[in-house]
Amino acid sequence: MTDHGRRRFLTCAGLTVALGGGIATATEDSEGTLTGGSTTAGGTNGWSMVHGDAGNTGSVSKAVGPKPPLTIPWTYGRAGSFAVVGKTVYLTTDDGRVHAIDATEGSRKWKWNISLGNFGSVVGSPAVTTDTVYICGDQSGPTLTALDAASGDVRWKKADLGYASNQAPIVANGSVFLVVDKVLYALDADTGEKQWQFRPKPVTIDGQEHSDLLVRRPVAVADDTVFAMSNKRLFARDAETGDERWTDSFAENWATNGFSGIPIAADGLVAATKADSVVLFKTKTGEKRATLPTRSIDAMTSARAYAVGNADSDSGERAVVTGYARESGENVWQSTAELTWVGKPIADDGSVYAPVEKPSGKTGVIAFDTGNGSPKWSFTTDARPDQLSIVDGTLYARVDGTLLAVRGKNAGKIEQESNQLNQSNQSNQSNAESTPGFTPAIGIASGAIALEWLRRRTNSDERTD
Repeated sequence: MTDHGRRRFLTCAGLTVALGGGIATATEDSEGTLTGGSTTAGGTNGWSMVHGDAGNTGSVSKAVGPKPPLTIPWTYGRAGSFAVVGKTVYLTTDDGRVHAIDATEGSRKWKWNISLGNFGSVVGSPAVTTDTVYICGDQSGPTLTALDAASGDVRWKKADLGYASNQAPIVANGSVFLVVDKVLYALDADTGEKQWQFRPKPVTIDGQEHSDLLVRRPVAVADDTVFAMSNKRLFARDAETGDERWTDSFAENWATNGFSGIPIAADGLVAATKADSVVLFKTKTGEKRATLPTRSIDAMTSARAYAVGNADSDSGERAVVTGYARESGENVWQSTAELTWVGKPIADDGSVYAPVEKPSGKTGVIAFDTGNGSPKWSFTTDARPDQLSIVDGTLYARVDGTLLAVRGKNAGKIEQESNQLNQSNQSNQSNAESTPGFTPAIGIASGAIALEWLRRRTNSDERTD
């Protein structure tokens, strides 16, 4: 077994699922089926960008996470940033390539290198539409490349924008938005042609000119508006023309305060961390709507904004997730679990999913109820998860060099039954067959079965890499 295979095996073997008071090891490989009901701001089914959608909300409309009892249908022995659209996971990996992975069973569909030679590699996170994958290259390769989502074939390359990109393209309104060398570009999503560009002008304060260029962070797009940040200003530009809609700045406290984090925009509001609090602005006018008493914002839905922070407890300071009312900024709930670390959460209409670490050192993911913040379920991993996404009943997590899929054990069976009922009203079809590759009667596999499956899967991947 190679060092890479051994690391992958140890990662997977250390993953358990905690349901109620019991602990369950990973089951045998199963082929649950994904449905296509979630949509993003760009009109794409799935978790189409690293932060969910074009607004960076960490929440995709109609997407739902898994429901217990949970199972682990597959793992993939590469790490990186990923997006999930349709029935495919698109992964920009630590080896500088793009991998397209079957979301049902975890097998690789295609793999792409940025060039045929040894020059250039893929960096950053992918952005995906129904038929195209957009990825950035390092300074030795094209700034932006568009790949056919089904085959991995190159559609177009853009190599004349510059070198230092923010490595996270955003696709919306038929355009790709990317900050390169401190300039915001809008490119035609079909051809790569430049539509417009924006470079902020210096600001004059008390007779002194201050340069304040865009930072290398993802922009956000919502309500036909692109939101980009410099250190001292939040810019709202028309998505079609690039014209100014409004700008918020620190004109009176230029030397001490600034914007940080990334803009998050959806449903008429854009949130930005301004100095030591999060301000919510109306997307169309820039009018301030609410202020959240937190230094960061991590996810936002139509009703809530979610942030990670710290709170005092009897045992000392603990990490918490807080849910705020989006319209008023009111603190609605705060998690009570004893946690030493909480990573960036994501959300759906009923749950907030957060990577966590407990005082005992155990790491994993907890699903909190969006209504009151109470824990709904959790699973444990042998390292901190550092990216999550949810698409059609499946949670995807990056864990120490491995991409992991977690879904409800009955998800495949439920969808099969639904499909059969839609095709025929015959009553004898109400009991659908189970998902291929998974035997419901087995339930949770024994540790020996799970480990043997992981060994076989690891060895198989080593032979095909």
